[in-house]
Amino acid sequence: MAFPLIAIAASLAPEIIRLIAGDRAGSVAATVAEAVRQSTGTEDPAAARAALAADAEKANDLRLRLAEIALASERLVAEREAGQRNAELETLRASLADTQSARASMAELLRGGSPLAWGPATVSTLVVLGFFAILILLVTLDAGPGGASRFDPQVASVINITVGALGAAFAAVVNFWIGSSQSSRDKDAIVGRLQDAQAQQVQVAMATLRETAPASALRPAAFTPVSLAAPVPSAEDRFDACLDIVLAAEGGFVNHPADPGGATNMGITLRTLSEFREAEVTVEDVRGLTRAEAREIYRARYWTPMRCGDLPAGIDLMVFDFGVNAGPGRSIRLLQRSVGVATDGSVGPITLAAVRACRVADLIGRLAEGRLAHYRGLETLPTFGRGWTRRVDHARQAALSMTEPAVVPMVA
Repeated sequence: MAFPLIAIAASLAPEIIRLIAGDRAGSVAATVAEAVRQSTGTEDPAAARAALAADAEKANDLRLRLAEIALASERLVAEREAGQRNAELETLRASLADTQSARASMAELLRGGSPLAWGPATVSTLVVLGFFAILILLVTLDAGPGGASRFDPQVASVINITVGALGAAFAAVVNFWIGSSQSSRDKDAIVGRLQDAQAQQVQVAMATLRETAPASALRPAAFTPVSLAAPVPSAEDRFDACLDIVLAAEGGFVNHPADPGGATNMGITLRTLSEFREAEVTVEDVRGLTRAEAREIYRARYWTPMRCGDLPAGIDLMVFDFGVNAGPGRSIRLLQRSVGVATDGSVGPITLAAVRACRVADLIGRLAEGRLAHYRGLETLPTFGRGWTRRVDHARQAALSMTEPAVVPMVA
């Protein structure tokens, strides 16, 4: 059971705890945990709390979902209890039907003048007389000398069995002749009133939800989100699109004396190429680097370690481009500062959840500003500052153009 996620749900809808405690099968707890996962997009409790704290509308949507789960659970409990009561009533009705059938048969025999009609009356008379006779006898019978019983243990045992049998027979006679039709009708009436009251409670609760819930949470069921844009690119397509922009910014072979990276081709330095090939390389090796090899280096050393494929479109480019230019660790820490999580230099579920909780355009702007602030602190700013600024502006515009299109609701 996902206890941390359930605790988050309980903070939004305290009544959920009572339903979970009374659900031995655990289905309510599983449904609640899944609702929190779907609303926040993560199984990590800290990331889920951060997502809800950052997005009030998402928290309201989850609160409404939890209220609907609570109502549905209570409705199921009420239906189960009503089913049990109905089963008991059906058993009682069957018993009464048998009694009524026996009475009807006796009435038919009486109307036909059959001597068998007197059988039930005779048996009933004997049972009643025998029951009261034995009862009076036992009550009025004096005890023996010294308070001892007048009967030996075997006789006393037979008397007890006889009294028990006569008591059961007497109850059957009473039920046959008097019955419990009125009590059955009373019970039916009570059950009917309970069911009506439960239905009214559910209707009132749903009406209250509709009045208090935000309009965005009560989207009509007849409307289905339909995207008017082209299908979202795959992770591989996004990598190639980002790589094209990075390679265009990096250019070809460069060996600028002021560049601490030294000889560079398509953004791949001599040191990076040596580490990738696991062998010492020369400046000429860097000059002869092919695009295919550069692509694999970018994927293995930048794109995959920074988990750019798990980031939203546009954010992936900003993180990838800065990672290539200033190092993956620095780019990730900038991303984490921009979304307000611990800057450990590693993209995990908390960082991803915090990123998804942000508006993409706003986060792109924060990443661009943070990147420019980094450049302003470098000694080589006078030499490369203008080119870095152009690169940041170009990356920002390209990232904004990559953001996923809005979803437009259309009538289904």
